[in-house]
Amino acid sequence: MVITDKFDNYTIAEVIKAYLIDGQSHRNIQREILNLPAPARGGGFVAMELLHHYNIRGDKKGLLTKKSISKLNATNDLEFKKALQIIEELNFVEEEAEEYFIKNQEINKSNNPTESKSEIKIRAYQNKLREIVLDNYNSTCAICEINKSDLLVCSHIKPWMSDKEERLNPQNAICFCVLHDKMFDKGYFSLDSEYRIVFGPKSDKQIKKLLTDLEFKKPKVNEPNISFLEYHYNEICK
Repeated sequence: MVITDKFDNYTIAEVIKAYLIDGQSHRNIQREILNLPAPARGGGFVAMELLHHYNIRGDKKGLLTKKSISKLNATNDLEFKKALQIIEELNFVEEEAEEYFIKNQEINKSNNPTESKSEIKIRAYQNKLREIVLDNYNSTCAICEINKSDLLVCSHIKPWMSDKEERLNPQNAICFCVLHDKMFDKGYFSLDSEYRIVFGPKSDKQIKKLLTDLEFKKPKVNEPNISFLEYHYNEICK
């Protein structure tokens, strides 16, 4: 199997960016981006193999801080040119996503970016939404005190697959820790119109005990849409 078949296009783009622009080590890339073990000795070989597929080796670490993509595109190295094209697409889409959320935090339903076939585009918009939602909740779970970014989830109220028109609406997302995200996603609890925790029918004493005395902390902006919460309780919890 070719190494690029093991990872999606967005992850590959993030790996290339981390090496060519941020100058990160193979080991750090493997641990932080590929989410694979990367021990102090011998770690980073998967990230290295992925980069070598595009002829990106040690002499190119941090290269894009010294030379522009346009200059580097003069190369005859076709694999490296593919890597540069991936970076260009990622940079363009990230800038586009930034403008989209600045101008239009309520979704333009006639031009939903998640309808694009580009995996990089969809993931970039997802990550931008996550950034916005976590910031709205001060990078803390909405109902507990967990504030470690790798334990926080941009949790959709109306699931991603059920309503494509509201996928990128910040009012359709809540910052939860991984535990409360999973409980919310599986319908063990929801929130009512006053943002109080309400339990789904399958919640037992143990689940209720875990959530007893916890309160929802409202975000700085984009409070959860009440109609979305009603949908969640009626369609996910019941």
